[in-house]
Amino acid sequence: MKRLIAAISLGLLIALGFSGMQLADAASNVVIKKGDTLYSIAKKHHMTVEELKLANHLKSNTINTGKSLKIKGEHEVVIKKGDTLYSLAKKHKTTVAKLQELNKLTTSTIYVGRILKVKPELVIEIKKGDTLYSLAKKHKTTVATLKELNNLKTNTIYIGQKLIIKE
Repeated sequence: MKRLIAAISLGLLIALGFSGMQLADAASNVVIKKGDTLYSIAKKHHMTVEELKLANHLKSNTINTGKSLKIKGEHEVVIKKGDTLYSLAKKHKTTVAKLQELNKLTTSTIYVGRILKVKPELVIEIKKGDTLYSLAKKHKTTVATLKELNNLKTNTIYIGQKLIIKE
């Protein structure tokens, strides 16, 4: 019985720890650490403090350690008052139809504070033998770019892990 519980626990740890940590969806949240400020989080994730506050419905600059904040990815925008799908499509050199498809929208209604994808990203699943260096070379990018896109602190990657390669 103990072996069964240990096997199930290990399976859950592998599933949770290795598969989802670097997915694009998982990367749209960040946990506030001691010493973090809205400014430091916004700067690290290429956002303004106002965008961060808007996306998280914050009325003040006060944040609490351990809480989670929504952040936008490299190819996302925070919808601001006055934005429309048309204006965002024009600004990002795409079409309303492509924005709707990319964000799985059935109408053209968008809401202030929501995060909207404006460009698609290439996501791949790590296979045996893949390294950040080999992937960077294959996709004409750099290891540093891959680490930044996927919020990686080390060069360690795992089979089955999904990584954002580029737009």
